[in-house]
Amino acid sequence: MVTRRVLLSSLLAAVFPPAAADARGMDAAPSARADGWPVAEPASARLDPQALSELIEMIDAGVSARNIHAVLVEHKGRLVFEHYWPGEDGEYGYVEHGPETLHDIRSVTKSVTSLLLGVALDGSAESTLSRPIGSFFPEARNLAGELKAVTLHHVLTMTAGFAWNETIVPYNSQNDFIRLLTGDDPIAFTLAKEFLDAPGRRWLYNSGLSELVGGVIEKLTGMALTDYANRVLFEPLQISDYEWWRPTAWPSDHFPSASAGLRLRARDLAKVGSLMLHSGRWRGRQLVPEDWIEISTARHVANSWERYGYGYFWFPGVLYTGHKVIMASGWGDQRLYVVPDAGLVITIFAGNYESGGGVAGERIAGRIVRALR
Repeated sequence: MVTRRVLLSSLLAAVFPPAAADARGMDAAPSARADGWPVAEPASARLDPQALSELIEMIDAGVSARNIHAVLVEHKGRLVFEHYWPGEDGEYGYVEHGPETLHDIRSVTKSVTSLLLGVALDGSAESTLSRPIGSFFPEARNLAGELKAVTLHHVLTMTAGFAWNETIVPYNSQNDFIRLLTGDDPIAFTLAKEFLDAPGRRWLYNSGLSELVGGVIEKLTGMALTDYANRVLFEPLQISDYEWWRPTAWPSDHFPSASAGLRLRARDLAKVGSLMLHSGRWRGRQLVPEDWIEISTARHVANSWERYGYGYFWFPGVLYTGHKVIMASGWGDQRLYVVPDAGLVITIFAGNYESGGGVAGERIAGRIVRALR
């Protein structure tokens, strides 16, 4: 695992800001790199170069979509659009983003964790999803009572019933997510929470549940989470440069944050989206079981957020354009949109951590879908 690092600011980008885009040059293919991505011109996807130019101008203006760092588009297995912007990136300061830049994906990490679980289940999903979550952690305390009714399915759909205030109070010392990160045992902390509802009754966003799944993966495989991720996902996807953060309060032999710790390059996160578009396959190789892609992106929770339901750490829903979409979402406007009917995967990085993010991803994804001629 690569260690966490700080990216230096680019003085040249501050002195020479990027010129305004026009339709000229908007029909060039992304650069070919030795990373497994076939590339092609946007025209091969019937993407209108003028619409792409207007998208870049919108992002440059920073009004409808502020502080965007990267937008990539895959169409039916080929990377057809790739654009980066310099900008402020939280604790890393001003960064000149590009194809080799690692970027926080925040809670999109949860969706990667879901894929790893699908591989680890190895055909046993039907029986394992109904197992009580406490049965995976016999060493934990307080496994009696209502906790016996919480299954792995409830954990994956965030309907476990635990009282959890992550989205209710500010991110301070009273927020359960912050308490999770600053405590020394995220699994014990999550399992010890009191119950607000009976399992399955209500959806409540809870990052602690993703940490439980990280632990389940280690129990099922007998491997460290990062070692398993390297073997079954990252190495086959040719993802060699990444960071996976572990909170400093957690034991050194504990797995990193399965809920929000990953930093990836945009082209590498786009590969994760490509797996979803192609039913778990990358370049013809089945990496994630096809039935797991189907069950993990099904709408198990009807409505969790506006036009989106919830699957297993994925948001199935509908774009404002009317297209069905599978979305992964991370704090600060990190987004991954898979649009099966259009054969598209749209990857977005941004730095809007102070606000958490908003509708910028929807606007960008909608413009790209509408750019199809």
